[in-house]
Amino acid sequence: MGATDADRSTNADCLEGIKSVIAGGVSSSMRAAAVPVPLVVRSADGCLLRDVEDSELVDFNMGYGPHIFGYGDRDVRDAVADQFTRGHMTGLPHELDAEAGALVAELVPGVEQVRFANSGTEAVASTLRLARVTTGRSLVVTFEGHYHGWSETILRAGKTSLQVQGTRPTDVVPGAPGMIPGALAHTAQLPWNDAEAVRDFFTRNGDQVAAVILEPVLANAGVLPPAPGFLQLLRDLTARSGAMLVFDEVITGFRVARGGAQERYGVEPDLTVLSKVMGGGFPVAAFGGRRAAMRMLATNEAHHAGVYAGNHAALRAVVAMLGKIRALPGLYDELEAVGAHAEDSLRELFATENRPVHINRVGTLMSVALVKRPLERADDVRDLAAAIDFSQHRRFQTLAQKEGVYFHPNALEPWFLSTAHTRDILDKAAGALRRALAGLG
Repeated sequence: MGATDADRSTNADCLEGIKSVIAGGVSSSMRAAAVPVPLVVRSADGCLLRDVEDSELVDFNMGYGPHIFGYGDRDVRDAVADQFTRGHMTGLPHELDAEAGALVAELVPGVEQVRFANSGTEAVASTLRLARVTTGRSLVVTFEGHYHGWSETILRAGKTSLQVQGTRPTDVVPGAPGMIPGALAHTAQLPWNDAEAVRDFFTRNGDQVAAVILEPVLANAGVLPPAPGFLQLLRDLTARSGAMLVFDEVITGFRVARGGAQERYGVEPDLTVLSKVMGGGFPVAAFGGRRAAMRMLATNEAHHAGVYAGNHAALRAVVAMLGKIRALPGLYDELEAVGAHAEDSLRELFATENRPVHINRVGTLMSVALVKRPLERADDVRDLAAAIDFSQHRRFQTLAQKEGVYFHPNALEPWFLSTAHTRDILDKAAGALRRALAGLG
């Protein structure tokens, strides 16, 4: 069969066609800035994308993080395909509920019971509502640069606002046009890794706090790990004040360790939010904690809903993914080795090309950003944002995409690695990135 006109279309032509029926060409606003050079995918396998022009690209975005085994993982794919032959949505309890929930509880230290949802945003919204019902308080504390989805009471201005100098890290600014005035009236924001600011806030307001929510590794803005003792400080202050500590492990869960960041850093929250890796790319999320923390949901005194929450196809993906993780005791050593090789290669590359760069890595979660100057503090999001050369980094991304490597053009977005990123592929990518850097002039 010969190629059709559509087969011969360019990325630019295809993107224009998509825009004719999809507003803006994307179904999520966060993707609108992800393709400064048009890129329309035809297929994905392992860590490789193939576009409509039949070009192959090494991908470091990996669907924004769920694919630790690469695209098209056969175990997950076959399990979900089988579930579609058995019925994928009844709206009734299913034996998969027990199987998927038990795997989450086994692997994540702070979880005994869960509820499933469709997305991280949904799970966060329900988690914060549960914390407010449980404590009888309304104030939620979060941290600058941390992203917890786009629900009305938690969406604050994030990565873009960090490029604007002069605003304070405690300013709570709505994150999107059209938000209800006052929607963030019960949300406070503190600077990341600032122990003194946290202690001062709890001294003044601790008895009003329902929950403190954070990414235990700030993955959404530079992959900034917690300062030594910072997570434990939050654990101590919330326990003392009667507030609930919430780890948003949408990104870090099952990625930075088998039991997520709470396993890696040895601090157990009251409630945990999970997604991404848990479903291997299928739309599924969960939130959970110890039985005492989930009690008001168990007794139907708190509210959480969703027709498609916990549908059988999504839970089959969870069972396949977490079952595979459980069955591979050496998996995270392998992933750590992948991350270390990628980091070492990139550091050598940028040093050879005499390009200042910020590289932070926690397991296979990595930040790579061209900077104008060395950072004063490697754990401070505001210092990082001030140091990044955003325009130069965007040019670098454009050149890299032409050379056959894709990563997100926003320098604050993380890179994601997988078992599919073999040494040969990483070395091939390094060569392409070297050519892209040379093209910057």
